[in-house]
Amino acid sequence: MGLRVIAPDCLGYGRTDAPEDIELYSNKSCANDIKELASQLHASTIILGGHDWGAALAYRVALWHPDLVSHIFTVCVPYAAPTRKYLALEEMVENIAPHFAYQLQFRSGELENAISSKEDIEKFLSALYGGRTDERDVAFDAEYGVLLERMELVRPSPLLSEVELEYYATEFARNGLRGPLNWYRTREINFEEELAILNQRITAPLLFIQALKDTALPPHLGKGMTRTIPHLTFKQVNTSHWALWQAPEEINEMIRWWLTEVVFKRVRLARL
Repeated sequence: MGLRVIAPDCLGYGRTDAPEDIELYSNKSCANDIKELASQLHASTIILGGHDWGAALAYRVALWHPDLVSHIFTVCVPYAAPTRKYLALEEMVENIAPHFAYQLQFRSGELENAISSKEDIEKFLSALYGGRTDERDVAFDAEYGVLLERMELVRPSPLLSEVELEYYATEFARNGLRGPLNWYRTREINFEEELAILNQRITAPLLFIQALKDTALPPHLGKGMTRTIPHLTFKQVNTSHWALWQAPEEINEMIRWWLTEVVFKRVRLARL
């Protein structure tokens, strides 16, 4: 569609650095990284898209650097505004969101201690992407996390080809799981830093694509977005959390339509 596409490895992933300092993984710090990347690419404004942590970060880039982000599209993860009161993850899991219990495991250190080799990481990724054992048992549950005793028995997920699984396992094995899992350890840091932007609002036009079968992010979580995002386009797909793998053509069509009807049309009107 005539757009230049940049797809960076975020901090801790792939070939980007994976430092130990947890503060470097905060939303503010990673938003600053995206701003610096855009600057080095000579992009004064960007259309920012993301899935999962990439979606969560996209919202924060728009909050911290509103002049940089002209439009946003996100998949699966709804927008959650900065809050005045800190809510610990344990309290949130116990009282509000039991489907976030997997995050307690992810931040605990248990996984990087148990999963270190490339072969381990292949099993880990297969579990996350819905792979099952010969008995058809899952090896990941959002209300618990990775079931390590089943992970050893899990078969490759149908969502990832052999080539894709090999590639991702190789990239994750480069620095191990600690970097990616550090994103789950920044909750309190994010809260403290975002007290400075409590009154900041996302004003850029936003496309949100919600996955109706996402067990980690059930559909009710996105309901409040219509009240907090003034220029929201809301779409849904009948997939699990791995919407981009399960329905790529459908999601690409949604993004293409939104670019045509919202992004490009607005640009044309601005030039009249």
